Amino acid sequence: MLRIKDSMGIKKSATSGIDCKSFCKDKKYFKNYPKNVTYEYNSMGFRDREWPEDLSDVVWCVGDSFTVGTGQPFEETWPQVLERKLGKKNRWYMPWVVRKSGKRCLNLGEDGCSNDTMALRVNELYNLHAPKLIIVMWSYLARRRINGENVAYNKDDFGVDEDMINFNKNFVQLNQLPTNIIHSIIPFAFENEKLLQEKYKNLIVTEQLDYARDYHHFDIKTSELVTNQMVEKINHLDKSSKYPI
Repeated sequence: MLRIKDSMGIKKSATSGIDCKSFCKDKKYFKNYPKNVTYEYNSMGFRDREWPEDLSDVVWCVGDSFTVGTGQPFEETWPQVLERKLGKKNRWYMPWVVRKSGKRCLNLGEDGCSNDTMALRVNELYNLHAPKLIIVMWSYLARRRINGENVAYNKDDFGVDEDMINFNKNFVQLNQLPTNIIHSIIPFAFENEKLLQEKYKNLIVTEQLDYARDYHHFDIKTSELVTNQMVEKINHLDKSSKYPI
């Protein structure tokens, strides 16, 4: 679960998935996108630098292609934006107290990842590394993990009610782990975002402010927005969590 075999060994590529001229949603937008986008993967198969040897004080960022940063330059993906923000001096609730956290944020995004797979990945993370902080950006609720594969939906278990039941199962399971977990979710993951916000008070429901090169995933403005919300959650954990970070 902590490796993506399909990406292992790929050193660099100019496109990935729907982030190419053939499959993007708007070919003109793709052509005129002003920033350079390339994909490089570490030895674990994730779009990230090699992980440090000491993993005792890192932030684990788990998600799907929105976490991979499909269509974005690597440095504008939300885990990278968050890492820069956690490396700055952040003022606590006491204005005279200044803290520099400087935490490394590891990108565990996988294209097409289902919430079932994310839950399994987080459980494996906990068992292997006893992480202090995990941030999950949940995916489309219709996705499932079937026979070890991520699928767009399960035709035998498909519908709004079934999607909510499956999401709730994974959400509750992760919250039972004795560690800090921050929950967010990609834009338009579920047709009733208001219901999600009402049912899951601590869930960051991401508003999409812009589009990446493929004209589907979000770009830097949204990365900035969601990481600001994540930093607020982290600062709250600093003050209130029984699991020190």
